[in-house]
Amino acid sequence: MRNVLITGSANGVGKEIAKLLKNENLLIVDIDSKNLSNLAKELKCNSLICDVSDPQAVHNLKNFIISNNFNLDTIINCAGFWTKGELSELNHEHFSKLNTLDNIKKIIDTNTFGTIAIITELAPLLIKNGKGQIININSQSGVNVEEFCPVYNASKHGGNSYRKAIQTDLAKHNIKITDVCPGLIKTDFYVRAGDELPETIMQQGLSAKDVAQTVKYVFDLPHEITIPSIEIKNIKNY
Repeated sequence: MRNVLITGSANGVGKEIAKLLKNENLLIVDIDSKNLSNLAKELKCNSLICDVSDPQAVHNLKNFIISNNFNLDTIINCAGFWTKGELSELNHEHFSKLNTLDNIKKIIDTNTFGTIAIITELAPLLIKNGKGQIININSQSGVNVEEFCPVYNASKHGGNSYRKAIQTDLAKHNIKITDVCPGLIKTDFYVRAGDELPETIMQQGLSAKDVAQTVKYVFDLPHEITIPSIEIKNIKNY
């Protein structure tokens, strides 16, 4: 049994990952306290409310792990927010609301800083244990440049670059790291961001379970085998 932290686990992909890994010793965290509590009761696992964009909250998470003797060996970074809109569209009310400076900061703070903060605080625990695994839910937007979502692109490319920069260092300490990069996913991710997509577009997406099963595949590989990055898309969404 492995000791697994999953961020962003109250909804969507994170929730499906937690359900697939229910036989592991889980610590699930999210800012959605209600859904987090319900999932923790369902899976009978540890949970903690944590905003990964808040340095103090991430530091508190580390202290919680240490004080509860949660011998962490796996980190799955799932927390994230969505936005879209080209600069020339910002005079449109919908895109203007999605791209306030406060919202842009929230996107960068969660998608980029949040991933970096979790790894920075918790990777030393894996290094101390002499073994570990990190899986980041990145995006096709972290691999390609999609002009309709420049801010989201920037937030996900930041995570991609960070993973590439640290993977050799981590490997020296017997820790492997993988970016799982899905395309469109059929969850409420877009609705929660205030950008509900047409049903005809959503039907071209992966399910949250599709992404979770990919994570499970990476999770189950022998430790000496590592996949730096894996891209997945619904075949209808090329």
